[in-house]
Amino acid sequence: MSMPYDAPSGPGDPGPDEAYRRWRHLQEQADAQHDALLVSDAERDGVCRRLSAAFSEGRITSPELDDRTSRALAARTYGDLEDVMAGLEPPATTSYRPVMPGYPLPQRSVLPRLVFWLVGLVTAPFILVGTLLTFSGESVFGVVLLLLFLPGLIALYRWAHPRT
Repeated sequence: MSMPYDAPSGPGDPGPDEAYRRWRHLQEQADAQHDALLVSDAERDGVCRRLSAAFSEGRITSPELDDRTSRALAARTYGDLEDVMAGLEPPATTSYRPVMPGYPLPQRSVLPRLVFWLVGLVTAPFILVGTLLTFSGESVFGVVLLLLFLPGLIALYRWAHPRT
């Protein structure tokens, strides 16, 4: 149960200022641990792409782009990358936090994948026959089978397995 900030504390209950100080201390510890985590090459590359986009939008100058890009490529921790991006993007969009343990990825429904596999099993013979007829060069019927079934199956795969 949360209490208003100016609510009087009872005996043995720390005041709201003390609770805030403890919370702030724990938050600073978590931020320091996050800033000390090592970054990957892909994350450095992503920051360099964002810097290039900021330069093309006219938000930073050419010398500043050179300076920030070299700092980004030399960055070892998330804190270093956040320093490189300072002033370019609001904090809500510059989260370099990896997926933390204890926070599972969102679950996907089984139904789209089931539909994909059922349709795939039904259309697989047609695609196989179309491929064999196309490569044997005996009939145009194979090309027609491929043009009818393959794009639909690819679209169904993209629906069942979205990129994250």
